[in-house]
Amino acid sequence: MYCSECGTKGTGKFCTGCGNRLAASDGPSGSAGGGAEQRGDAADFDATIVLSIDWSDLIDYEQLIAIPAVRDRIARAAAQSKKRLTGEEILDLYGKAMDKLTGVPLPMSALAGFAQSAYAKMGVKTGKSRSAAFAVPPGEMLVRLLCSLAKEGRAVRDVQQLSDGCIVKAALPSDLFALEGDLIVAVVRRGRATRVEAHTDIPGQMFDWGKSTRCLEGLLGELGAAAAA
Repeated sequence: MYCSECGTKGTGKFCTGCGNRLAASDGPSGSAGGGAEQRGDAADFDATIVLSIDWSDLIDYEQLIAIPAVRDRIARAAAQSKKRLTGEEILDLYGKAMDKLTGVPLPMSALAGFAQSAYAKMGVKTGKSRSAAFAVPPGEMLVRLLCSLAKEGRAVRDVQQLSDGCIVKAALPSDLFALEGDLIVAVVRRGRATRVEAHTDIPGQMFDWGKSTRCLEGLLGELGAAAAA
């Protein structure tokens, strides 16, 4: 699918380039088909009105994404994303090296995926949680979170809208330390300030060798640095 807003090719529910919700009928021509129905009230939302009243206090995800300035910020952050080898790609490299040594092909990524699925069914998983409060309006903090996710290549998988906040579930891509999991971040209004609660969930693995801790501390540190800037 191609995003009807910025033309970025992608899969899932949300565009990695601008954060806009993807419609099943989106194509490279930019026609969104049933996108207006999926976006609900946001399809009729007038972004120019919010721009004139300071959107930094707005906590509604769909309305924020409808604002051109917000989409531009996410797109600029996505442009900074660097291609990284996934855990599956690293395992396949090891498998090819072993093939050259032994003459026996080893589908390492497939074996790891099977093992992760089997252990996940047994209830094996790992994850960490962190939280912090910031003297920043919730809308601004939500946009900063979306920019961080785009820059790190963590695709938004789902968004749950709350009356006073928003919960964003993003992919936590696999790497050398752990296979793929979820990064779940709640952005909650506290007056004109914001509380951020972040959690990682990696199924099928008992240890992640510090991956969750590095991810969460890096995320909150980046949000804090942005807040102080």
